[in-house]
Amino acid sequence: MNRRVVVTGIGVVSPIGIGKNAFWHSLINGRSGIGPITHFDASSYPCKIAAEVHDFHATDFIDAKSASRMARGSAFAIASIRSAFEDSKLDLSNEDPYQLGLSYGTALGPMDIYEKFGATFYERGLKHVSPIFLGMMNHNAMIGAISEAFNIRGYNTAISAGCSSGNVAIANAYYVIARGGADILATGGVDTPIYPLTFGLYSASQSLARHNGNPQEAMCPYDKRRSGFVLGEGAGALILEERERAIKRQARIYAEVLGCGLTNDANNLAISSPETRDSIKAFQIALTKASLSPDDVDYVCGHAHSSVMMDKKETLIIKKVFGEHAFRLAVSSIKAMIGHSMGGGTALQSIAAILALHEGILPPTINYQTPDPECDLDYVPNHPRKKNINVAIANSFVLGGTNVVIVYGNPKKPNLYPPSSPAERSDRGPT
Repeated sequence: MNRRVVVTGIGVVSPIGIGKNAFWHSLINGRSGIGPITHFDASSYPCKIAAEVHDFHATDFIDAKSASRMARGSAFAIASIRSAFEDSKLDLSNEDPYQLGLSYGTALGPMDIYEKFGATFYERGLKHVSPIFLGMMNHNAMIGAISEAFNIRGYNTAISAGCSSGNVAIANAYYVIARGGADILATGGVDTPIYPLTFGLYSASQSLARHNGNPQEAMCPYDKRRSGFVLGEGAGALILEERERAIKRQARIYAEVLGCGLTNDANNLAISSPETRDSIKAFQIALTKASLSPDDVDYVCGHAHSSVMMDKKETLIIKKVFGEHAFRLAVSSIKAMIGHSMGGGTALQSIAAILALHEGILPPTINYQTPDPECDLDYVPNHPRKKNINVAIANSFVLGGTNVVIVYGNPKKPNLYPPSSPAERSDRGPT
């Protein structure tokens, strides 16, 4: 069975807004959510700033008893998915729960539970450790909590693929629907890494920016001054739906998922590969499955997170994939606004690309001041730009080597894609 897949709902929990509209308004206005850390005492750490989610109240989305027994990330995930279902206007009470599925990603899982369990165990001993931790501390606990909240009884899986987790989960959801495994999937990603252990590890790796005096300018993707990233937290959710049923129920369609490409660098776990071959291949696979040429693409929502090496590498990849068209493309990164929130951040990248398609506005790369000769593309510097977009890409790269590229198409341009493309896209499989 070869079926087309569309996006009919969006939900967001982010440092720059809770809900799709607040998030988008902040994006196009270039508002940064980075500030001093309030989650813990960071005075002894070299980096004392992060992109935290403020004014989030789990009980706005979940009953108080359930909220008290789940990780912060699980609460973010449920909130983002509830918002996405509401945005989709689906009446879940009328849906077959076995045709509802879930594919959701996280890089690190419930870091707050790990910290709490560890502190209790090492400070107070085994007798003071509650067995409830066992059910809360695995990655799949999030999937169980989401499924219970929305009576999702069909396909479900937790995806953990480092920083690419959110987009890998979306790609997986696309294939499940395209191949007839379910009619509707909730998908996306979440991470909540702003805890002492995570900060300690990233501080040891010297990956974090240290511009503590001016937090909102600490990240400057593609800029010559970039010196590292700032950790963030957040969640992004999409409702993917089989296209014909979405049209039949007169759903608002934000975008069509046209193709996905996934590869792995098969390189050192601690250092991202300097080679570009495998990342380029992910782009090529995605475009082939979408039956598109590089010249058809209008916008790339980039992975760039203010890394000296990775921003340069991403630029080189784009130039090798798109050739001369790379200099006509619009490329921007939203990370200077939301921080580097790993699996949550990559899902938010996809949402930014989809909303750019839907609204006809490119979100800017903020804090871009000093051009880098090795990063020489159009990064939509500092200000949003109106542009009719037919095809947008969200791409993610990660330590551990997982590369993922997702191609989204404007549903208002149905003649853009050849009739054979749905069959070609699903028959070629997920790799």
